[in-house]
Amino acid sequence: MERRLAAFSSASFDIANLRKRVITALVLAPLVLAAVYLGGWIYPVVIALTVALGLREWLRLVDPSGNRAVVLAAHASLLLVMGCGAVLSPSFGLALGVVLVPMLFLLAARDHKDQARWVALGIPYMAGSGLALLYLRETPEIGMGLCYYLLAVVWGTDTGAFLAGTLSGVPKLVPEISPHKTWAGLFGGMALAAVLGYGVATGFGARRMGIALLLALALALVSQLGDMFKSTFKRRSGVKESGGLIPGHGGVLDRIDGLVFAAIFFVLFQIALGAQMQWW
Repeated sequence: MERRLAAFSSASFDIANLRKRVITALVLAPLVLAAVYLGGWIYPVVIALTVALGLREWLRLVDPSGNRAVVLAAHASLLLVMGCGAVLSPSFGLALGVVLVPMLFLLAARDHKDQARWVALGIPYMAGSGLALLYLRETPEIGMGLCYYLLAVVWGTDTGAFLAGTLSGVPKLVPEISPHKTWAGLFGGMALAAVLGYGVATGFGARRMGIALLLALALALVSQLGDMFKSTFKRRSGVKESGGLIPGHGGVLDRIDGLVFAAIFFVLFQIALGAQMQWW
């Protein structure tokens, strides 16, 4: 009990930072939910802008001294993939990305051979998640519900992990990658994700609530793996945050790292099992 109180009152629990996080979330969350609701051209523009900002931060992490031509080529490739994905289809955008990734790798390898693979990875990393989010929203009749379900699970994971990890602080999950990750945070995030995911699935009339619950747990785990993946590169670069665009949250990549992995996993689930199970 004393250990928990000590962790709770430690410097890691920054009231001012928590206030910033809450205010920022109260501003941004309704905007994101509105974009999902409105769909049309607004939704793909928001997604494209978000992943473009994420790519900018990713490139700074993996290759801070990257050639300007490579950076511009990476962003142009991303926007081209996202544009084709929105106007034509996510499948077409994916096929285009398969062509552009090796070209970007070869361009990056001319000056920074050691980092070229990570620079090229930025396209499937960011554009892959962007196309996945487009695919989910375009799913006939249930697209909006699927997007809200995914957001509820990912946001629930982040919030539950933050609260449980702050209140407990021990034991550490992977201190060599992320010193603030704890087992309490892992299970706390999964628990809140399951509750929120179940609630959204119920509200949108999902057919099989058992699957909705189990899938929420799986997505929560995948989301936290996405967070740790990005944290690995932050540790390599010696930075605390991927950027400073979002007050209290760091960079855009710090906010969407879990969503990136979860969105791709969710689409793969929908393609492989979702239709057969008819769970929504």
